[in-house]
Amino acid sequence: MIKKAQSYMLTLLIVSLSLNLQAQNSVRFEKYKTNAEVQKSLNDLQQNSPNRTTLHKIAESPGGEPVYVLEIGKDLKNVPAIFVAANFEGKTPISTEGALYMARMLLDSVSYTRKVKWFILALPNPDAASGFFSGIKWERSVNSAAVNDDKDDQLNEDGPDDLNKDGLITLMRVEDPEGTYLISGKDPRIMVKADPGKGERGKYKLYPEGLDNDGDGEINEDGIGGINLGINFPHLFKTNAQETGLWPGEAPEVYGTMKFIFGHPEIAMIFTLGTSDFCIAPPRGGRKGGVNMESLRVPARYATIIGADPEKTYTMSQVVEMFKTNMPARGGREINSETVAGFLGLGANVNPLEDDLKFYKDFSDKYKSFLKTKGVTTERMSADPDKDGSFELWAYYQVGVPSFSMNLFTPPIISDQKPGEAASKEAGIKPGESDDREKSILAFIDKKLNGTGFVEWQPFNHPTLGKVEIGGIAPFVTSTPPPAQIDSLCRIQLPWLLTLSKKLPDLQLMKEVITDLGAGVYRLEIYVENKGVLPYPTAMGSKNKQPAPAVVVLEGENLEILEGYQRSPLGDIGGNQVKKITWTIKTDKKTLKAHIDSPLFDATVKQIKIGG
Repeated sequence: MIKKAQSYMLTLLIVSLSLNLQAQNSVRFEKYKTNAEVQKSLNDLQQNSPNRTTLHKIAESPGGEPVYVLEIGKDLKNVPAIFVAANFEGKTPISTEGALYMARMLLDSVSYTRKVKWFILALPNPDAASGFFSGIKWERSVNSAAVNDDKDDQLNEDGPDDLNKDGLITLMRVEDPEGTYLISGKDPRIMVKADPGKGERGKYKLYPEGLDNDGDGEINEDGIGGINLGINFPHLFKTNAQETGLWPGEAPEVYGTMKFIFGHPEIAMIFTLGTSDFCIAPPRGGRKGGVNMESLRVPARYATIIGADPEKTYTMSQVVEMFKTNMPARGGREINSETVAGFLGLGANVNPLEDDLKFYKDFSDKYKSFLKTKGVTTERMSADPDKDGSFELWAYYQVGVPSFSMNLFTPPIISDQKPGEAASKEAGIKPGESDDREKSILAFIDKKLNGTGFVEWQPFNHPTLGKVEIGGIAPFVTSTPPPAQIDSLCRIQLPWLLTLSKKLPDLQLMKEVITDLGAGVYRLEIYVENKGVLPYPTAMGSKNKQPAPAVVVLEGENLEILEGYQRSPLGDIGGNQVKKITWTIKTDKKTLKAHIDSPLFDATVKQIKIGG
């Protein structure tokens, strides 16, 4: 009877797991999904795993579309979380598919969701994403917020027009003595900037396909929308620039995203699926305006205190040593480059910090090796560089957590030249090298898409420009692979993000050492171990004091702390490192309690026996 009952329960379990797996697999990846289909996929995933998931509505777009975050692991407490966001610019539908694909992978998994919570934001910009599915395709990147782009008191009156009726918005070229473009000598389909340094003079002007609908002498300068969510975040936000919005976070979708993330301090890592790729190459440096940590002058009012010469320059490490020697730390505050920068009033960083670049470079090398093990050997064009005001930069610089971005698709480099001659194997063709870049795109179109991704230049009699030619590379060709490739691209690349999720910092109370000093006084030393690979926090997080520090809390009856603090901030701790915190205490009890206070780490209380 017992065996029959066990057999019956096992059968129910197998059927339940099978039904759950089938339900999750009902979210398929055979085509790109409209806004409504994305919402249905999220609802299906949630309803098929109600005990593990929940949907959070974080915003409503100006176009009236809801924006949801899918939480996986709602039953987990005191664990780190990873936030995955995709397609902020709305014109990379492969990114949205990737986010949904990852959600399905996680719900089919055990090892990646046992001690980590996940938040999936698959489509933050539904208004812009609709451009891929509209009757006339164009790479729209803005939401439907009413914005007067040309400052003429009229809204949305001059957007693109499909003049040649092919269902695509491409380019117009018109001969003009003031033009700055030439037809490329490498391929007559390509338009390139004239180089005066080479004695070249432009012959053509280029315009987006359209009319001067409002009669102001400009073409397509005030289209539908809006704000580009991909450049509306606070870090390096550009004021008075096209599509950025009036202020960072003006777009409700961006504000809702930031509010959600700051409302979940357990978020310890952020992934972005979009146009940049920090997995292949670390966040770029070289921006002007940042603090040069290798050439600092110490103001005279501080120089005499720490023994520096106000006329000389020093590296940050030299200045830190001067402070440590002449101004010992007080109040439990550690002296490091971040505290010194704050003391001296140095500005915010605009370039990644060297300590963080170490793990970015290490993971980049490992990712390239990972791709080779998956059989990926074909060179592909470089991803776009990270943009000022982007989500991935905000995540690194202002949320202070490891931020990794991934571009799931750029066209392969197809060339008659030997591998490596057309472009660097590691970097591919850079976006600035437009001539070679477009030549490679055209080779991809010709050989892989049977030429369907290019609109041949054809004459058109424009009402205001006169004789023009309409043509060029079709929308979405360089960012959106054929639907048949969705599954393979996601299946090959997304597991790397799961691998990165195993690198999270993991702080635990390792051991304690107690020294009896007599008369009920003890020296207590607690060792805290970071069993993870990544530091806590990142160097940028330490500089900006975001996220909140992990704190070691000491508790007990009749406990008097003679030296140290009941709540002691742990400070910075590297991956696979140990840090010691010391107290001098007086107590007549034989047991104390200690735990780590942080939303990211295990809050298990450790019992500490005093006096043997």
